[in-house]
Amino acid sequence: MKKGFLKSKPVLVTLIAVVLLVVLIVISSRSKSANPGENAAGSIFSPIQGFAVRVSNGISNFFGNLFNTTDADVENARLKAELAQHNQTLLDLDEAHRENERLRELLNYAGSLGDGEYVTAAVIGKSTGIWFDTFTIGAGRNRGIDVNMPVICANGLVGVVSEVGANWCKVTSIIDPDMAVPVMIERTRDGCMVRGVLDTVAADKQMELYYLPADRTDLMPGDIVMTSGIGGIYPKGIRVGTVKEVMTSTGSGVNAIITPAADFLHIEEVMVIIGTAGEG
Repeated sequence: MKKGFLKSKPVLVTLIAVVLLVVLIVISSRSKSANPGENAAGSIFSPIQGFAVRVSNGISNFFGNLFNTTDADVENARLKAELAQHNQTLLDLDEAHRENERLRELLNYAGSLGDGEYVTAAVIGKSTGIWFDTFTIGAGRNRGIDVNMPVICANGLVGVVSEVGANWCKVTSIIDPDMAVPVMIERTRDGCMVRGVLDTVAADKQMELYYLPADRTDLMPGDIVMTSGIGGIYPKGIRVGTVKEVMTSTGSGVNAIITPAADFLHIEEVMVIIGTAGEG
């Protein structure tokens, strides 16, 4: 008996649905005032009727939009797609133009340093924080790069290769507090050293100049600081920075504050000096 009831259950549900639909049609078709029984039935079936109307309208709108699409609609969609593709192409061309300009400036600066062998690479990673204390570039042993090779950008010295992989390498920048670079003052030819300053919140990254001979007192703001060539790592004549402030009687041995030549906020491509004139 139970099995027979279960088998007839779908039929029963169908019959109930048909009865409800008939009642719904009768209620909605009458224009006269409803009696109490009809009011009760209306209050029960009104939500069902509203749902049915919404579903019906949704289906009607879907097929209406589907079959009422005109040639103008199709053409409009095509033009929008073409416009989006055109805008993307313009963005790509603009980015390529900017990259070419940066590489041209980089090549021009490298050429001003004299004959040498260089590897150009893009920056593919950087240390956390705002400033590039260390960063990674997309070239390594596959391009002849080794540890302690100097790295430059279009404005001057960036740092030195500190770790090398097969197709990447890490560069420690000259603003790192552990870095020390032998330099000279371009105007006076006095030799000294510069090092990074440990300050992670400074609005502009700076370096300290120290070991300047005590009897040299004509250092001035605006003086250009460049590599001296001493030590065998950095070729002579690479621009390092500019004197920002001359220090007097500090007791720390610091002679001046230097603003780096390289823009460590916006470095995107660099050159690694893998050979200089005169090397075998």
